[in-house]
Amino acid sequence: MTDGHGLTLKVQPTGTKSWVLRVSTQGRVSDIFLGHWPEISLMQARQAARRKRKELGQEPPRGFVLRDAWRLWKDLKRGRIVSYQDEKRRMERYIIDPLGSRQIDEISAPLVIHTVRSLDRAGKRATLKRVLMRTREVLDLAVCAGYITHNPVERVSRIFAPPVVTPMPSVHWKELPHVMHVMAEAPRRMQVLFLFQLATMLRPGEAASIRKEWIEGDTLIIPASSMKKGREHRVPLTPFVLALIEEEKRLSPHPRAAYVFSGRKAGTHVSAQALAKHLHGTELKGKLVAHGLRSIARSWAADKSVPFEVAEACLSHVVGSQVSRAYQRSDFLEARRAVMAAWSAHIADCARSAGMLAGFPWPERDSCDEA
Repeated sequence: MTDGHGLTLKVQPTGTKSWVLRVSTQGRVSDIFLGHWPEISLMQARQAARRKRKELGQEPPRGFVLRDAWRLWKDLKRGRIVSYQDEKRRMERYIIDPLGSRQIDEISAPLVIHTVRSLDRAGKRATLKRVLMRTREVLDLAVCAGYITHNPVERVSRIFAPPVVTPMPSVHWKELPHVMHVMAEAPRRMQVLFLFQLATMLRPGEAASIRKEWIEGDTLIIPASSMKKGREHRVPLTPFVLALIEEEKRLSPHPRAAYVFSGRKAGTHVSAQALAKHLHGTELKGKLVAHGLRSIARSWAADKSVPFEVAEACLSHVVGSQVSRAYQRSDFLEARRAVMAAWSAHIADCARSAGMLAGFPWPERDSCDEA
């Protein structure tokens, strides 16, 4: 049974099926054994035949293209990494669109370097690093699938300068009273979102997409599928945070929505970039971003001598070695309740000094406690 370009499937009387490449060299016809079916699929046999014909200097048939390996990566990563959609869009823009139709055994290090050089010239080194990392993963899968025999871009990232890592802009926790005075000019719902994210120490995307069904009494339970590290995260809800939730319910354009912070359209939540966009338009531009609120909280915890593991658990950070985590499985929920209560009290004092807590059911205090 012939497939083309000399590739043949031989079926023996015993039922054994073998892939054979029939080639003519120097006037002689010979058969080159490629493997048995079904251990080697038709596409894998075509790729093997392509390699052999190239070695012999003969016209090779078409084989796997880069897009075939890309499909393997998507099937493997879809639903397994939180950043899947962002990674997919990034790869399609910079690698798959320009190179996806190329024969995979023609993908070379110089070709990939030329393709992504524009990212390096534009100074987008963090994006470049991720694109090269994912390209390496795609071609590693191609090797495992038998499409190619080695990964040509395994060490490509070494020729580019590493990205310069700069921390998210943030301020010291003792500057929180000034931040509150700036936020006092914000719309009421933006104030509530700001205070909620600050008090819960959640990431912007996590805070914006909180669902009401995740709240059980005085504990917020965020499922693993909605967390950056794919691990369930429990957040102690202080009276202050619960008051914020009630205030948002009063202000919400969709009080019966599934989300705590509903968007303008029914069935959606507020944008994860809403707070960041607002801060960008204030005098805090370049000094504080939405993610920087977590830095404020973490610095406060350090200065208040909160135990390291407890403070990191407040931020849903993974600490310790893989072995230690296999034994230590507590999320320090009860220890974090006291920490979060003290943190909420400090936030409430600072917010009250800026006139942001009118109408909130929270004990009156005279001024912001900076001790």
